[in-house]
Amino acid sequence: MSDMSEPITAAMLYDLVQCPHRPAMDLFDDATKRDEINAFVQLLWEKGTAYEHQVIDGLTLPILDLSRYAGDEKERQTFEAMQRGEPLIYSARITADDLLGDPDLLRRESDGYVAGDIKSGSGEYGDGDDAKLKKHYGVQLSLYTDILERRGLASSRRPFVWDIHGEEVTYDLEEPQGKRNPWTMWEVYQEALAKAQRIVAQTERTEPAYCGACKLCHWYTACLDKLEKSDDLTLLPELGRAKRDVMVDRIPTVSDLAAANVDGFISGKKSDFRGIGPDTLRKVPRAGQAHQDEGREPLSDSAREPPLLRD
Repeated sequence: MSDMSEPITAAMLYDLVQCPHRPAMDLFDDATKRDEINAFVQLLWEKGTAYEHQVIDGLTLPILDLSRYAGDEKERQTFEAMQRGEPLIYSARITADDLLGDPDLLRRESDGYVAGDIKSGSGEYGDGDDAKLKKHYGVQLSLYTDILERRGLASSRRPFVWDIHGEEVTYDLEEPQGKRNPWTMWEVYQEALAKAQRIVAQTERTEPAYCGACKLCHWYTACLDKLEKSDDLTLLPELGRAKRDVMVDRIPTVSDLAAANVDGFISGKKSDFRGIGPDTLRKVPRAGQAHQDEGREPLSDSAREPPLLRD
C-alpha cells in the first residue's frame, strides 16, 4: 500500500460512477448523519450474497475457496495461490500501490490471471447487438485488472461477469463502447480512478446532486437537507448534475431560475448551456416556479430510475 490514508476500492469506484459525491461523504463526513440502510438495498445485498453462494456451491470445477480468511491473511493466501497456479480462486483479496480489490473470482488463463465477479443482475444492458457493458461493473473489474497488471500477474484485459442468467459476460476493457461513445471501459476506469484519488487526497471538492439513486443511499437525508438549503437546481427533475454544473455560474438556484428570462440565453436552435436545448431551457423556469409552489420539496423524479434498480 501507498502512504495514502484510504485505498481506492472497487466499491468506491462503483459508488463514484453513480454519485461522485458519495465517496467523499463516506470518507470524511460525520457517520452519525447516515440514515439506516434502505430496506430495498438490504434486500439487494442479501439477494447478491445468496446468488453468489448458489453459484459457488453448484460448481463442478476445482476451486480454491478463501472465504474463511480476512484482511492481510486473505491477501497472503491469494498471492500464494496465484504463485502455485491454482486454476480458480474464490473470494480473493489483492492489492497494489493505493489499490485494493476483493474479486469474487480469479481464473488462471495462459500465463496469468483474469478477475471475475458474480452478479445477481444482468451482465449487460440490453440484448444482442444493442447490449452495452455496465460502467459500474466495468470500473470494478478494471481495478482488479489494474492490480494484477501492477503485480505482473495479469493475462489480459478481458475480465468477466457471471450473471443472474448463468451467462459469462466478457468485459473487453479496450473495446470502444460504440460509434457515439468511442471511449473504452479502461479509459472510463482511468478517469474514475484519477477522480477517486483526488477525492481521497482532498484535492477535489464534490457537491451533492439530487438523482434517482438518492433515496437508496444512506446519505439521503443529509444531502437533501443541504440541497434544500442551497435551493439547488437538481431538485428539479429536468436538471441533473451535469446540467446543473453548466448552468450554476449564471443561474445558481431554483429561485433564480424561476425568475429568469431564459430567452436571453438562447440563440436560434442552441442555448448558452452545453447539453441543454432551447425547449428544455424554456420549460425549466415553469418547473422552478412549481417547485417553489410545492414547498421546496423535490418534484416527482419517476424518470430518474435508480441505477441499482437496473442491475
